[in-house]
Amino acid sequence: MYLDDELVGKNKKLVSTYTIAQFKPSKAASNEDNTKNSLNRAFQQTEIKRVVVSDLTYVRVGSRWNYVCTLIDFFNREIIGHSAGIHKDAALVSRAFASIEGGSAILS
Repeated sequence: MYLDDELVGKNKKLVSTYTIAQFKPSKAASNEDNTKNSLNRAFQQTEIKRVVVSDLTYVRVGSRWNYVCTLIDFFNREIIGHSAGIHKDAALVSRAFASIEGGSAILS
């Protein structure tokens, strides 16, 4: 089944709001430090909260970019902590760890 161009708005000059805003990376230097491979690809864990990984992503909220940090336990692939904010910084990650039940024990 083919969609008619008028049906999807090509001839009506409609523009998706998702295509207007684009992320612009900052000019700050990236961290190129060599990091030890402590996990050594041992992705299957047998202990809760033994290995926790993070993911930082950005989402458009209104006219600004906001950041979301999630913490995932490799034991069961469950999101165990999260935070969101307007700055992608260490405080964002710290708040994610603080949101974990017993989070202070993970950092020690």
